[in-house]
Amino acid sequence: MPTTTNYSITLPTVGGNKNTWGSVLNDAFQSLETEVYNVDTTLGAADDSATPSLAYNLAQASTNASTALSVANKQLNTALTTVTSRVSALETTVGAVGTAGSVADDARDAKTDAAAAKTAADAAYDAVNP
Repeated sequence: MPTTTNYSITLPTVGGNKNTWGSVLNDAFQSLETEVYNVDTTLGAADDSATPSLAYNLAQASTNASTALSVANKQLNTALTTVTSRVSALETTVGAVGTAGSVADDARDAKTDAAAAKTAADAAYDAVNP
C-alpha cells in the first residue's frame, strides 16, 4: 500500500484494498490527528504565560519586534529631522554659488585660483627643468 511522503501514513490503493479501505482510512485519520495534536501540544496556547508555551513566546517575540521597529523608526525620523535642519543651516551659512561674498562663491573662486596657480607652477617648473 502507498504511504504519504512526510509522515508515512498508509493510504488505500486506488482500485484495490477491497473490504479494507475503511480500516486503512480510519488508521490514516488517526495518524493525522496524532500528528496535528503533537504540533498543537508543542506550540501550546498563545496566552500560556505560565509555562510559557512556544506559541506565547512567538507572540511575545512578534510584539517585541514590532515595538523595536517602532522605536527605530522614531529614532530615524529624529535623526533625519536633525540632519535636514543642519543642512538648511549650512545652506544659509554657506550661501549660493554666484552670490557675491557668499562662502560658496568664495570657495568656487579659490578653487579656480588654485587651479590657475597650479598650471602656472607646472609651467614654471617645466621651464626650469626641460
